[in-house]
Amino acid sequence: MELRHLDALVAIDDHRSFTAAADALHTVQSNVSDMIRQLEAELGVTLLVRGRRGAEPTEFGVVALDRARRIQAELAALHDDVRMLLGLEVGHASLGVVGTVSRWLVPELVASIRRDAPRIRFRVNEGASERLAADVATRNIAQAVLTEPVTDARLVVEHLLVEDLVALVPADFDLGADPPVALAMLARHPLVLPPQGNPLRDEVDNAAIDQGVQLDVPVEIEGVRLIGDLVAAGAGLSIIPETAVPPDDERLRAIAIADMPPRRLALVTARGTQLSLADRAVREAVIRLVRATR
Repeated sequence: MELRHLDALVAIDDHRSFTAAADALHTVQSNVSDMIRQLEAELGVTLLVRGRRGAEPTEFGVVALDRARRIQAELAALHDDVRMLLGLEVGHASLGVVGTVSRWLVPELVASIRRDAPRIRFRVNEGASERLAADVATRNIAQAVLTEPVTDARLVVEHLLVEDLVALVPADFDLGADPPVALAMLARHPLVLPPQGNPLRDEVDNAAIDQGVQLDVPVEIEGVRLIGDLVAAGAGLSIIPETAVPPDDERLRAIAIADMPPRRLALVTARGTQLSLADRAVREAVIRLVRATR
């Protein structure tokens, strides 16, 4: 088995045809077909079948593709590490961050990386915890900051941070009580929250169920930045992580909530993956910045 055999398998899966894979690999279709036949002969199974939608992996092909992509990722990381050590080329790093964290973490993180490791090319993906966890597990990104709990057995989870959930209200809004306020008091007003299935929304809903409180959520918004704008515009109150409160927005203020369980954040990587030097530099910077923030 040679690396070119695995490259051919991945290229076919990416492009869904032998012809397109050959073009991507700058060779001819017969060479690609020969490499797949050799790989199937060595493994003793059929990896690909041709159908109406092009070449599709069998159950054996799915397993082989997962391994092949891991090998490609490790090989790319090896090249990056050597080039960084030689000073010949930049390293590449990637990080996923949930939206409620990105506002305060990403600007400081990028500044830190540009200052301490300026040759790193750094890609940041912002998204929901579930999608980012899947991206890390399939090695589309190297690591991610997610909301706990993380239950995917393919991931290694390192706890990062515990933070309070607070009420976000217009600056001149009077709740009629001194903080910390009860969740039941907030529930008397319309709320602007992320949609159901979002980890933050699940935490708020679970707290409401535990306290026997019925929430009125007429507006659901995925982006935490937009939530702040809607609260300021009078669309309702909200409940968000403490670190997601806009720091310099005079239209808003945060209020502590009584008996509200905190939110937990974790840094996750794929099990069995060796981070590149560039990704290790990002990981160390994330941990340092989180500790400094708290």
